[in-house]
Amino acid sequence: MKKIIMTLAAVLCCAMTTIVFTACSSDDDDNNKTSGQDATVTGEMECTLYTSDESLASFDFFVKYYDDNGQVQSEKVAWDEKLDSQGLRTWTKKVKAKLPAKLGVLFEMKPKDGIDPEGQHIFARGYNIFIMSKTSSDKVISSYGPMSKYISSRNKKGEFEDALKEHGRILDILYQFDSNGKGTASKWE
Repeated sequence: MKKIIMTLAAVLCCAMTTIVFTACSSDDDDNNKTSGQDATVTGEMECTLYTSDESLASFDFFVKYYDDNGQVQSEKVAWDEKLDSQGLRTWTKKVKAKLPAKLGVLFEMKPKDGIDPEGQHIFARGYNIFIMSKTSSDKVISSYGPMSKYISSRNKKGEFEDALKEHGRILDILYQFDSNGKGTASKWE
């Protein structure tokens, strides 16, 4: 009996030693890195913006975003001719950038020249955005969203300027990914 207990103690000691040395091995992979065949390679963004024809009668819409090469693009929104299933105008942008990368959108509405500041106007605005970093096998490392919002409101007479300050900046997001695909969100720079 004593011989069996001693044998079990020796086996348990060997097993514990193996576990300790395996756990402390210096060749462990860094948890922030992926293997060579599944390396983090891209940051991706898909953003759709929305408005109504009523708002287009009073406002112009502008967008800034980071493109595939990390450059800021700025343009007046060119809305799709065809209405979506909700009867709204849409604009969609997809960006795929190598890491490290900045991805984001600044979406604003500005009154058309000659707009009556004492009148009532429809502020229809919305977005759907999803930003993520992915490995070469399409595994998501870090993500923001999807986030979606659509609001339509009318300003009170004589309160156009206040409504524009409150509703003029619709989407304001910047997501920065490091080379490992970890991301942090902030406002547009």
